[in-house]
Amino acid sequence: MGFGSGTGYVLQRLDPSMAISWFPTSLGYEDRELIDHFMCTASCTLAIFEPNKNDFLGLLLRLALSDSSPSSVAVLQSALALSSFYRHGLQASVFRFKAHALRALVTSSKHCMEGPTVFQHIAASLILCHLEMLGIPNTLSLWFCHLSEAKTLIDNAGLNSQIFQGEGSRLLNWVEYHMVMSRFSHRHWYLSGESTRGVRTFAPVDQESCHSRKVNATSHCSHELLRHLYNMFDMIRRPTDSLYHSDEYENSLRCLENKISNVVPLPPQGISDIQYDVSTGWVATMDLWKLAALIYLKRASRNFSGISPQIDAMVEKAHVLLDDLETFNQAFPLLIIGCEARKDEQRMRILGHVERAMRTSNLRSLHGLRIILQQIWVQDDLAVDYQLDYLKKLDAIISSYQIMPSYV
Repeated sequence: MGFGSGTGYVLQRLDPSMAISWFPTSLGYEDRELIDHFMCTASCTLAIFEPNKNDFLGLLLRLALSDSSPSSVAVLQSALALSSFYRHGLQASVFRFKAHALRALVTSSKHCMEGPTVFQHIAASLILCHLEMLGIPNTLSLWFCHLSEAKTLIDNAGLNSQIFQGEGSRLLNWVEYHMVMSRFSHRHWYLSGESTRGVRTFAPVDQESCHSRKVNATSHCSHELLRHLYNMFDMIRRPTDSLYHSDEYENSLRCLENKISNVVPLPPQGISDIQYDVSTGWVATMDLWKLAALIYLKRASRNFSGISPQIDAMVEKAHVLLDDLETFNQAFPLLIIGCEARKDEQRMRILGHVERAMRTSNLRSLHGLRIILQQIWVQDDLAVDYQLDYLKKLDAIISSYQIMPSYV
């Protein structure tokens, strides 16, 4: 596949293929309008680690509109809250829909939790997680608590449970993508409980137990690259660790680097020839994740901040991929690639990619990404005669946020 031709690849354009006439008659006109808006626009910014968002959107709508059970109502109300936020901004209706969703989840949890109900609880929790990521003002990382609740449901059901076969694997992969990326946030933000100690008395939930929770291993449903990212965030040790200079650590790093390097981004299955742009865009996206993972592994595993021709070459390749993609709104690769910008030209280039991403997503992580990158570049510029500590630099910038940021 050739890049650099100037052809822009579209990762996904959602096509609202479901007519509004089939919606349940119990929905009022305004709610039907919001669901229509959710189909067309709001779902475009759901952070999903798969190429075909149309199919995933169909799954969410079926869970939301399948019946009038509390679990189905929870999905519907959370979708209405997200759509209302996109359409009208942070108005009272957003909080009303959100409250209805939470009450429905509480009501539903009092009854037997079987396959479809578990799906609906997971979907509602993840939509609420995204709603919190959009910038709802609070002093807690509630997005992570919603995510942790979804992961608890999966763990209680069992990763290998039959309910997570077929379409259930899509929900499992959605949760695991967020949980894997939250490990990156955790490494650099949550430092021995200090980030939440000041607001603990205001917490309506036990936030510290959310943050200290051990994330179970990823499952067979996860993308190969996600599994390597999980292992990377779990494996990397700090210089103060007693095993940091051990042969065992060095060998494990070399093995993981080989595994990531050998990942071959493949076009998604089930994509027709007329969806060529979607298929090509997905391969480019996986290449970007692969490059970001390798750069972070080389930097963080040895706390290396110096110049590296190998890293420079990977960064340049990443920029070529970003230039060819029409939009790329996943924050982690943009952050890792942006941290490598040393010259003004390079910095303007990455800011251009961030601004393009912000046009298609209102995730707080993207709006804060520009600020984080600028803070990192200021620190780099101030270090005239020495190299900044890579890990401490990320720690200092990311942990300065009162709410743990997400980089999905």
